[in-house]
Amino acid sequence: MNKPLLLIFSIFANLISFSLYAQYVEINLVNCKINDNEQKKIEKLIAYERMFCNEIFETRENITAPVKINLYEKNKDYRLAQKTYGAPINSAGFYIAAINEAFVYKSSDFISVALHEASHSIFQFNFKNSPKWLNEGLAEFFETLDFDSEGNLYAYPQSGRIKSIKAGIDSKDSERLKNFFKIYSGSFYGHGIDDNYNTAYSMIYFFIKSKRTDLLKKIIKLNTQGYDTEKSIELTFGSFDNFEERYKQFYNLYH
Repeated sequence: MNKPLLLIFSIFANLISFSLYAQYVEINLVNCKINDNEQKKIEKLIAYERMFCNEIFETRENITAPVKINLYEKNKDYRLAQKTYGAPINSAGFYIAAINEAFVYKSSDFISVALHEASHSIFQFNFKNSPKWLNEGLAEFFETLDFDSEGNLYAYPQSGRIKSIKAGIDSKDSERLKNFFKIYSGSFYGHGIDDNYNTAYSMIYFFIKSKRTDLLKKIIKLNTQGYDTEKSIELTFGSFDNFEERYKQFYNLYH
């Protein structure tokens, strides 16, 4: 079940005008350089993020969702930005919703970090007060996007996060997932932050790998209508227990 490549969006491959999408990606280089291939790769992968959000929010407006990424080559410049905006000092990237800008340090995996932070910008365009699990879960998924040697799009599984989920799947805490969905924005980044990210990612991966983004779409629609996540899942799956059983079965069979 754990395939090296998770191919997605293939039906959309010929539907993108990359030059059109690229108009709405601004990469501000702060004492930094990137080559043309890196620039185009970022723009193309963000285009897929836009398409995915178009699909789940049933719109075509994400083509114009503005994305600005401030990219830093020098550590001192990035640390200054972190200090200015009060960002976590151990992060390689962060997003500031108030100004709708992402800040990324040019580390070895800076493209993945840029994709993660850019997704927050696109998601805010669609759903400003989204549940944190949804926003961060999609960002964690989007950062795994890449192209293979033939130009096909894939998403590699975050094996470390999945391993952690599998290890805890038999927890006797029957309220674990319900409690997770009650986490508010601020507390998401507090105690248990690693597990929160693991669980958020595992939710998105579950829907996409199972090819049931229609169910994810329904949950999101109910969220936008004011239902909390637990109720949205209950209405989508018939009961929360049904959802939890399918989620656990998916990861129990995952290898």
